[in-house]
Amino acid sequence: MKLSKIDFMKGTALALLLVAAVTVLAGPRVQERREAQEKTILPENYFPDGAGRDLIFQGCVQCHDLRNTVAQRKTAAGWKRTVDEMIWRGAPLMADEAETITKYLAVSFGPDKPIPEELKKKSTGSKH
Repeated sequence: MKLSKIDFMKGTALALLLVAAVTVLAGPRVQERREAQEKTILPENYFPDGAGRDLIFQGCVQCHDLRNTVAQRKTAAGWKRTVDEMIWRGAPLMADEAETITKYLAVSFGPDKPIPEELKKKSTGSKH
């Protein structure tokens, strides 16, 4: 059986309509699932309100995906060492800002705070 050019074009048009319909119908659901997953693992969602939160978003995200930060648990001394090292590496923080961030991190991500399950997966590290 040989297809005529018109039959071939009708079949092609039907196939394209089917692909378009599947894309249109599945697209929003896929997007919604992707957005829901991204919302649940956005590190920003795990930073509690506090004086250091905005400073972290200003001074740390230039080099870091904050997932690693919220997945760590350190003492105040441990966070101070980390913040001092970041300043040594070029983090744009003044002394009072570093102190505020250190206190914020120690309270928010101290050794007594549980790590959310979704953040226990391998970290993505820095943006560089």
